[in-house]
Amino acid sequence: MLTTHWLRFLLLFFWLIRLVCTRKKNIIIYSCLLMIVTIFFVGLEKDNNQTNLLAEEQTFLIELDPNKLKIDGDQLQFYGRVKESGEKVNLSEKIVVFYRLSTEAEKNSWEKQRKVEDFIVTGSLSKPEKNRNLNQFDYQSYLYQNKIHWTLQAETIDTRSEIQKNFFFDKLNLKNMRQTILAHIEKETTVMVSSYIKTLLFADTSSIDDQVMNGYKQIGIIHLLSISGLHIQFFIAGLTYILWRIGVTREKTYLFLLFFLPIYGSLTYWGTSIFRAIVMSLISQTSSRLGKPISGLDAWSWTLIIGLWIDPYQIFSIGFQLSYLLSLTLILFSNSLFNQSKFNSVNSLRISFILTLISIPILSFHFFEFSWLGMLTNLIFVPLFTWIIMPLIIVLFISSYPLSGTQCFYFLISVTEGLLRIIEWLVLKIKLFPYGTFVTGKVPAGLFILVIVVLIIFLIALEEQKKIKRSIILLTLVFTVFIYYQKYNPFGEVLLLDVGQGDAILIKEPFGAGVYLIDTGGTIAFEKEEWQIRKNQSTVASRVLIPVIKSLGLTQLDQVFITHSDEDHMGELKELAQNIEVKELIFPVGTTKKQLFHDVAQTLERNETQLRAITAENTKKQLFGPSLAVLWPVKAGEGGNNDSLVLYGEIGSYYWLFTGDIEEAGEAELAAFYPNLRVDILKVAHHGSQTSTSEQFIQQMKPKIALISCGLNNRYNHPNGEVLERMADLNTIVYRTDLQGSFRYTYSNRLSGMIEKDFQTILK
Repeated sequence: MLTTHWLRFLLLFFWLIRLVCTRKKNIIIYSCLLMIVTIFFVGLEKDNNQTNLLAEEQTFLIELDPNKLKIDGDQLQFYGRVKESGEKVNLSEKIVVFYRLSTEAEKNSWEKQRKVEDFIVTGSLSKPEKNRNLNQFDYQSYLYQNKIHWTLQAETIDTRSEIQKNFFFDKLNLKNMRQTILAHIEKETTVMVSSYIKTLLFADTSSIDDQVMNGYKQIGIIHLLSISGLHIQFFIAGLTYILWRIGVTREKTYLFLLFFLPIYGSLTYWGTSIFRAIVMSLISQTSSRLGKPISGLDAWSWTLIIGLWIDPYQIFSIGFQLSYLLSLTLILFSNSLFNQSKFNSVNSLRISFILTLISIPILSFHFFEFSWLGMLTNLIFVPLFTWIIMPLIIVLFISSYPLSGTQCFYFLISVTEGLLRIIEWLVLKIKLFPYGTFVTGKVPAGLFILVIVVLIIFLIALEEQKKIKRSIILLTLVFTVFIYYQKYNPFGEVLLLDVGQGDAILIKEPFGAGVYLIDTGGTIAFEKEEWQIRKNQSTVASRVLIPVIKSLGLTQLDQVFITHSDEDHMGELKELAQNIEVKELIFPVGTTKKQLFHDVAQTLERNETQLRAITAENTKKQLFGPSLAVLWPVKAGEGGNNDSLVLYGEIGSYYWLFTGDIEEAGEAELAAFYPNLRVDILKVAHHGSQTSTSEQFIQQMKPKIALISCGLNNRYNHPNGEVLERMADLNTIVYRTDLQGSFRYTYSNRLSGMIEKDFQTILK
């Protein structure tokens, strides 16, 4: 409970301590009343976060918001609102719809969708999938926090809605208005310039290249691509100045902002930072107009409370946590810690350093890593965006209406695009710096809280200019443990990852002595037309392998074993190596005869990965990975199933046999070569197919535990029923990724008594 909701308990604890320390009766009474009201809203929101739909329902009337529509290749996805389902009417339940586009003409038609419209959708409902791997992104929880309980796989979508809407009111709809504005921006400017206008003014990041976006994230300046409080304050200050210059009174300026800012917030979909900045500004201005000005801290507090009343679940989002925490830090230390030097450059460096330091625990909690480069890159890019890019973007947007098509407008576009190209080039160059990111992994809750406490002590010491050296030493020690604890923790692990219909087994030795991966998983690619190919295809590497590896505090793999060249065993190797350093790639002799594997292996070799082709014959006296011997193949093959690399050895307290996709003929020879092989845990070959795990083989090995890696509801009906019966006859315990998700074995050579449970699965 503490691990899942650590933030809730931590905030409550600090709030209670702070409240008691005031010793002021009125403050304590009013604060408790506010807490009661907040608890009421939270409880009400939780009670209302229920579904009215049933799994068997198949026909729905859904309102589509074009701003939540995504088209990638032949896949269409949108977040809609169910208004009717069967005989149920007057519904208002959010849902995620997936639809496979059948023709290029249909795709082109959907790309022109620019207004809110009702659609009749038929299809099948399914519950969002649970997290199936260790520390993987929890899609089910994410949707629940957004009040979504179902995903709908659409079979048909009737684009001819029976409900005819009034075109005049359509134009007044802010969602349609936003689409009209975005279409205007795309039409009047270049692709690059329009992507930044949409991002910086309307919070639409969909047009910025993924590689560039990842670059901004890795060097610690991704916040510059979201509409922050800085952007809003800049916008408000500029607008106020213009209104005053043209003779508008302060009273009318206030009324204009009171009317305009909520509209602008709606056009940007009220992101967390936008909501915070606009509401804080309006609270401050309104209190001043009423003759009862309040402090920035009070405005921040009221904004936080109102935000939680509206949506309590947003407290779990990283955007909410960073936005409110960093803005609070600026408010608390703006007149002290951030204003101690007479040199602005020194103060800017201090601000950048402190804000980066404060954000580390949150970034580590969500992404298992953080970039220290933000301390320096913010000094370069924040002024650049604040004083050059933002003004240019605003001027371009405003002038795109009266000056469209003029030489002056084209000149502004050219200048802006040139600057943006330089910025992107610089971002991608800095991204290549090899030591800019620390991977912490998922640290224990106790260590996490300790880091936060030490950070507070450090900030107090800096502000009071007392015991600074001691606080720096303490901070350094705690942060060193925080960064390296997971990587060098005393427990070893074997993880059979759930990669669908494929294999991937991660082995981590105690104290970080070695990290190894047997196969990478992958999906079989089918030939598609160009319009069907997805640019942002979700891959096993990005969804499973890389997050799980980083969650263990790891940045490199000592050895990667590829058992054979089928895509479901090596298809993710290239993407994996682009994100995680692979020191050595080991595979059976003959595997490179398959062109796909040959090309990937050559790419890795060019990036200084050592390649090693082996057989059982030429490695008789050698051990690999965590003391694993090579049992098969005995000679060079063609990279097929029966040429699979078979590894055997002791890990922890058990003897393991990893069999790849070896088939019955290979199993028979293997059993003949090693008649007395002791096998405690068997990785069942070929996903439990009937072509492997023969009666003779399983009777000879007599494994206590069998591991089967196969996809949920896979087309091959793996594992085969007869194979399961053979293992049941031996009372072998079977773990299956399709039913139980990832399998985890934890061991320690010295601290075995501290392990509560050797074997764990994610789902059951």
